[in-house]
Amino acid sequence: MPPGPSAAPGRPVDPSPTTGPTVDHGPALESATWGEREGGRSLIVVPAPWVRTSGDLAAVDALWAEVLAVHPDADTPGMEDQLVCHALGAPDKDTWNLEPWRPDVGLVAVLQARCNPR
Repeated sequence: MPPGPSAAPGRPVDPSPTTGPTVDHGPALESATWGEREGGRSLIVVPAPWVRTSGDLAAVDALWAEVLAVHPDADTPGMEDQLVCHALGAPDKDTWNLEPWRPDVGLVAVLQARCNPR
């Protein structure tokens, strides 16, 4: 059995793991508006800077929840995969354009298509 945690003499030991403090970053979504782009309707999403730099899928989940709270009609096959693709592959793009008319091909294929499956 490996040795347990130790503490300085006279100090109690807390053997339970900790996860560190949680930080409230504020809203994940700066804006989301419907527009027309190359081929049809597009939801133009502007994520908060902390979402772009977090590298954390929990931040992307928070962003998606906020998008759906404002635009429930965005909840179509493939749109969430496009959002995740932008977060992973193009976080610095000014806007993340999500198109409901694009085929639902799964996240791997969306990533291979650079977020724009055909």
